[in-house]
Amino acid sequence: MTLEETLKRIGYTVVGIAMSGEEAIAMAGEPLPDVLLMDIHIQGEIDGIEAAKKIKGLYGTPIIFLTAYSDDETIRRVVMAEAHGYMVKPINTRELFASIESALYKKRKIDFFMEQQAAANRPICPCSTPMIQAFSTTKNGEMIPVGWVCPSCHHFVQGL
Repeated sequence: MTLEETLKRIGYTVVGIAMSGEEAIAMAGEPLPDVLLMDIHIQGEIDGIEAAKKIKGLYGTPIIFLTAYSDDETIRRVVMAEAHGYMVKPINTRELFASIESALYKKRKIDFFMEQQAAANRPICPCSTPMIQAFSTTKNGEMIPVGWVCPSCHHFVQGL
């Protein structure tokens, strides 16, 4: 049974299948999928990990990697790509369902938190992380706001 048939059988809609990293990047923005399953070794100039990093940067789409490889270097690259999941083939249907649902839950939580941040007029970093207010202490011990800092990438915005 193919992965597409398995996904449909367990209740998901498949919005597209890409054969190369470049094609995956082009397809990922329209329609915007809720989660992306990415094979690491795919056709094209860039592999699935590089394609996933670009897609995540452009759209924030959660990525679950599927691969036959579990060597240390591959796992390190997957971790650096901030994957929401990593599954070694052959894929177990229950584990696939659990990985997708976990990624969707985390995405909904992040989206809700970002909506709250926006409603509270708190800036969101270019890396898509809500920023936290930074303070400085004056000579008399008073705390004054000096700007906003991203807890993820440490990007700093003065003032606001």
